[in-house]
Amino acid sequence: MSAVDAARRELEDMELKLRDARNAAAAAAASDKDKADLKLIEQECIAARQNLRRQAESRGAAAVPTDPLGKLDRKLDEALEASFPGSDPVSFIEAAPVKQKDRALPEVRLAEAQQPEKTAAARRKSGG
Repeated sequence: MSAVDAARRELEDMELKLRDARNAAAAAAASDKDKADLKLIEQECIAARQNLRRQAESRGAAAVPTDPLGKLDRKLDEALEASFPGSDPVSFIEAAPVKQKDRALPEVRLAEAQQPEKTAAARRKSGG
């Protein structure tokens, strides 16, 4: 068994552990210890994914998942890494583009006034 295969197997075991820890932390009777354990296992899982990615890249294998659940996991991992250490919940959802008819809303006008460079870049990107 190659090092990449061993790392994949370790990651699969870690993801099973992570799923169980998420279930335990989401339970109504979850203790602070369950929630702390979840955070530790999440960090271990991130480290295992990075280890697998590095090993696969060094061997030229594709480590980036192509299935939808793998992509979702990758986005959540990236969002978690970007927000760590923080108290905000992890989210990778991006705001929807503003439609032309919505530009009259006070919230949109305020955002455009506060950050005109972002607004201009968003308009160029969406073609509007």
